[in-house]
Amino acid sequence: MNTIDELLYYCREIEPVGALLLTGEWGCGKTYLIEHELKDALKDEAVVLRVTLFGISSPEEIHNAVKNAWIQEYCKVKGIDGVTKKVAEVKEIIKKLAFLPEKVRGIASTDVTAFFPFSKKMEDKSVILVFDDLERCRMSSVDVLGIINDYCENQKYHTIIVANQEKIITKQESTQITAEIQFVSSKKSKVESNEKKATLTINMPPQMEQGEISYTEIKEKIIQRTVQYLPDYPEIVHAIIKGMKYKDSEYNAFVERCEEGLLELFAPDRNTFGYGGKQTEKGMEQPWRRTHNIRSLKCAISDFYRVYSILYDNEFEDIADWFYSFAAYVISYKADIAKDGHYGTLFSDGEVRKLYPVFQEQYMFSAVKQWILHGVWNGDAISHEIEIIKKRKEAQKPCEIIKVNRIMDVDEEIIDKGFGDFLNSAYEGSLTLDDYVLFIENSSWARYYGYSFPVEIDWDKVQGGVGKRIESLKEVLPEGQILFHVIRDDNKEHFTDEEWGTYKLISDFALSDGLMFFKNRKLYIGKMKEFASSSFVIIQNKRFNIFDEEMAIVTAQAFAQDNNTGKKLFVHYFKDMWKCNIESSDIQIEESLKGFSKLRDLLKEQIQDSQMKKKTFAVLHTEGFIQAVEELIASKCTEKDQELSNR
Repeated sequence: MNTIDELLYYCREIEPVGALLLTGEWGCGKTYLIEHELKDALKDEAVVLRVTLFGISSPEEIHNAVKNAWIQEYCKVKGIDGVTKKVAEVKEIIKKLAFLPEKVRGIASTDVTAFFPFSKKMEDKSVILVFDDLERCRMSSVDVLGIINDYCENQKYHTIIVANQEKIITKQESTQITAEIQFVSSKKSKVESNEKKATLTINMPPQMEQGEISYTEIKEKIIQRTVQYLPDYPEIVHAIIKGMKYKDSEYNAFVERCEEGLLELFAPDRNTFGYGGKQTEKGMEQPWRRTHNIRSLKCAISDFYRVYSILYDNEFEDIADWFYSFAAYVISYKADIAKDGHYGTLFSDGEVRKLYPVFQEQYMFSAVKQWILHGVWNGDAISHEIEIIKKRKEAQKPCEIIKVNRIMDVDEEIIDKGFGDFLNSAYEGSLTLDDYVLFIENSSWARYYGYSFPVEIDWDKVQGGVGKRIESLKEVLPEGQILFHVIRDDNKEHFTDEEWGTYKLISDFALSDGLMFFKNRKLYIGKMKEFASSSFVIIQNKRFNIFDEEMAIVTAQAFAQDNNTGKKLFVHYFKDMWKCNIESSDIQIEESLKGFSKLRDLLKEQIQDSQMKKKTFAVLHTEGFIQAVEELIASKCTEKDQELSNR
């Protein structure tokens, strides 16, 4: 007998002895079963009223919820659906009209439910009460069951309680408390010893007041029968895929083609009725069991469209494999299995893979994981990962294969052939910053697995190569962020000092403000050459850590090219802009003072030229500019003198 037949058998009993408990995992389709299959099966003989207990905190709320559900269904049967809502709106208006007689306003305050004939029959049909989300009620499960018992035992309603009983049982279990014991050496002891500590885990049983009964005890009194919901997943998954709304027909067809693969995510595991992912009394951790959450599947189907579009545009051929890995990860995340830890997602990924073998690392972007875990979408990072995947596919030579793959994924013969050439490219600065990070990680992995590279690594030369690469990036200064794989500081212990020092060269450059300052300096020089005083619209709010001699030269040239109106604005904008930047803690004082001095000298040359050409107003503007520059120089020179005198 399947689950719906069990429910129908109970609902058709002449008079119930107790309530029926329908239990199953969160999101497995229990509510859908009630709202669709049970209601459809009983539509000619009974009225099913579903009341959610989610967030309810008092008995009155439960009784009101039952009354409201009864009234809504009664109005539907009578063909007056929506009347109660209108009545409530009119009552609120009448209560606020002070000019009406007191009796009229008193009628408006009367509870509308008083006019309805509540009973366990509605138009010759039995009324079936369904209380959903028992474990999500803010009241204790024992108190709620006591209230429900009044409807079942005293008022003789057929009553179904829907819950995830595992969560209720968990609430009744012992709470683990961690205690620390400190051992102190005797005062009489002449030998100084280190302080010793021991950590204990104590199981504290739940404290119940005198006369209080447990969930198990009240369940025995109230529940006539417990039914474990065994969903028909092929039917449910098919219905979900057919019933969802999609952004385009192509994606709709793709999801339909993947139906069989998605169904595999809901295949029963070897621990179907066990309780996984918790500790036993002996402290042995039981394995996680698969979660079968239909809501999570809906989220995965909806959210994957964003990833699907990128994969489709980049002509990936195995998009279905990416879909299965994504769906498995989303389901695991919502079950609190996939998570970030001390070592990132390393260990939780292993748990996900055990539960869902379809989850494979090569079919999951790291940036998409971060989106699932933390809600941050990074399109640039995904594009970067796609480029790496393409490079791996295109890699033909042994040194290229080593460059783009984890060392444990490369055959030893290829490493023997190509590692020397790969090292030379690392020494020459020919790798990208991300390639260098992978190289550092591969060195750590090789040590972990006990593998020795065919050629010894000279880390001084590697750091020299990183320096060359950074200098080339300073020259080019690519648009956007420089992307590379980040190694967390709490993983430092896995790397040698040479490896970590090499990584810090990369991270300090790419993650610090230094790169921003390089870009802003390049922008300043380019815009000054192109727009003169108009360039301040673009550069005036940028941050700078230097005003060097090259910047001084282009500034003087731009000022000389401007007309008198432009010169006046030029002085104003320049003074305001650099008055702020020169006070920054990032400013390089020595180089900037040289730059301002160079600018002052160039402006003095312009004065001589303007005087020879009898450009009176140009001379005035230039003198004003020189004064502004000298004030900037004086402000920093004074500070420097004070610092020297304080030493």
